[in-house]
This record gives sequence, C-alpha cells and structure tokens, in this order.
Amino acid sequence: MLSGLISAFIVAGSLLPTIAALPSTNNYKLNSYSFGSGGTSNSSTGNYSLEGITGELSGQTAATSTYNQKPGYTETQQANVPKVTLTNPSNYYDKLHFVIDQQDNPSDALYAMQVSTTSDFSSGITYVQADNTLGATLTTADYQTYTTWGGAAGGNIVGLNASTTYYIRAKATQGQFTESAYGPSSNAATVGQQISFCLYTSDGGSGNCSSSTHTTSFSGLVAGSVSSASNSLDLTFSTNADSGGNVYIYSTGKLQSTTVPSGTINSVTVTGGTPVDLTSLSSGYGAQVSSASGISVLPQYNGSGNNVGELSTIINTLLSAASPVTSGTATIQLQAKASNTTPATTDYADIVTVIAAASF
Repeated sequence: MLSGLISAFIVAGSLLPTIAALPSTNNYKLNSYSFGSGGTSNSSTGNYSLEGITGELSGQTAATSTYNQKPGYTETQQANVPKVTLTNPSNYYDKLHFVIDQQDNPSDALYAMQVSTTSDFSSGITYVQADNTLGATLTTADYQTYTTWGGAAGGNIVGLNASTTYYIRAKATQGQFTESAYGPSSNAATVGQQISFCLYTSDGGSGNCSSSTHTTSFSGLVAGSVSSASNSLDLTFSTNADSGGNVYIYSTGKLQSTTVPSGTINSVTVTGGTPVDLTSLSSGYGAQVSSASGISVLPQYNGSGNNVGELSTIINTLLSAASPVTSGTATIQLQAKASNTTPATTDYADIVTVIAAASF
C-alpha cells in the first residue's frame, strides 16, 4: 500500500510542470495554444468571403504601449501596418499634405486613411476620398495604391476648415483577408486666411512700410519734356489664397490745378494693353511698374523708358498672381509731360489709389 501511494505521488508530480507552465524562452512566451479541428479556406458568395479556423480560441493579445500582436492563422496574413505623415508646408488654410510610409508592403497593396479632429479619434471621423476630399463613409473606391496616393511626393487633402488641427492614420490591405489595423497617427493644423498689403513712397529705395510717407511730387514740369516723380510708389503684397490675388490702381484721371481751372494734364489712354510712349504726345500722365518680384505686371504697366499705363477713374489691374504670394514687391514710377500751352502753376495734383484683393 505504501508503494502504491508513492507511485501515485510520482505520477502526479510528473504532470504538474506540463499543465502549469506554457512554452517560453528568455524573450518570448506562448500564452495559449491548441489543435484546430478544421475550418474553411476562402469560402465566398457574391458579396462576402470567409477564411477561418474552428476549434481554436483567439488567445491573448501580446501588447505594449506601442505595439500589439494577435495570435491565430488569419493574423499572420495581414498586410503590414502603414504610417502616414501630415504637414502644412506652405501656410495652407484649406488643405494639408500627407505622405504614406508603406512599411515594406508590396506594390499592389491598397491604403485607406482616416481623419479626425480629435487626437483619440473619438469624434469628427472622416475618410480621405479618392478625389482627396473628406467624406463621412469609406468605400472600396477610397482604397488606393501607394502610387495613386502620390508615392513619395504624397498629396494634399483639400476642402479643410481654416485654423483647425487634423489627425490622420492609415491602414493597408493586399488581396483578401489581409486588412491591417490603423497605424500611428500624425497631425497638422491649417492656418487662417491671410492677406498683407502696404503702399509707401521711397526715395532711392530707402523707404519702408512702417516709416515712410504716402505722398510724392514732380520737382518741376518742363514743357515738352517727360518728368518722373521724385519718389516712387513701393508696395508689398502677400496672401495664402489658393488663387493668389490682384493689385489695382486708379486716380482722378489727371493732374489738376486748383488755382488755374484750365491747368490740366490728362492721363494717357491705353488701347489693347500696350503702354503709351509719352515722348510721342504733346502732354500726358501715367504710371509704369519699373520692377516687381513674386507677382506679375499687367502688360499696359510693364513698360520702360517713357512708356506708361493709364491712370484714370477706371479701376485697372496693375499686378496679378494666380497662386499664393509670399513677399511680393513692386515699384511704381509716375511720369508726366506738360505741353507748351499748359499753364504754369505749382499746385498740380492727383490722388492715386492702389488697392489689393485676394482670391480665396
């Protein structure tokens, strides 16, 4: 009887390590395992497909604060979890730039991107559509290849709200049964709509927007000769408007004396957008853009020498840009010519108005 008890004790002792401990090494541990009793491979209908194993629980998920790993045969088929980076590289107010990191997925992998206005994706959920806008639903058409999403250059999400922070994350799929979880998120903020414009006078380029005056004068008009105003009109113009903007100019249309009613030097009249040469006229008055940077000069003001554009009561476009402008500058020179019959007086004057508008 004693030997029987000892035998039972030995048998029980030999089973305890098998039941109590799971296979492990110094680096890894298998939390659970079992033998499956069968399953199905690529069972499908017209709308759905299924691949699975029966007789096996999902087991425990091995996770850290950064990574997680799920057990099971179908988990090993998943595409690699992609990354995506969101930035605002050009002071955008209505779009942001994204670039997908494939994480070694094959070239035929497809990617979908989820966007939120909260860092934990708890609300404001939208998806990047195939046309790069945001939509409330995600369809199969919104899964695009890395190349279609712009490749290494990426693309822009458009139609966003100004002054708003957006969060983005991506997932991948490659064939059936492979869709990954969403990867880590990235965020960027749009800015507000912006326009900046300043007009000032400059004497030999020494003026600036904050300290200069807003008047200029002709030191003396000699009959039959073209004179230039002593100070140029300088301007700065910037805007982040998608379609850029324009700078316009107009005046009373003449240099007029208040003491001599007949004392008038009328503006030139431009036809067909070509500057007028004051040397060919008995008298006249106009403006010329002598230099410009970051913004284009309209043809009638893009003259040299004594060729000038119109200064009339009609509002004419002086400068134009079709895209955002960063630190656009221009210098405007006023020129006039008096005739032999122009009355001599010292109070010839005009009010020249220069305005700017952005195309948001």
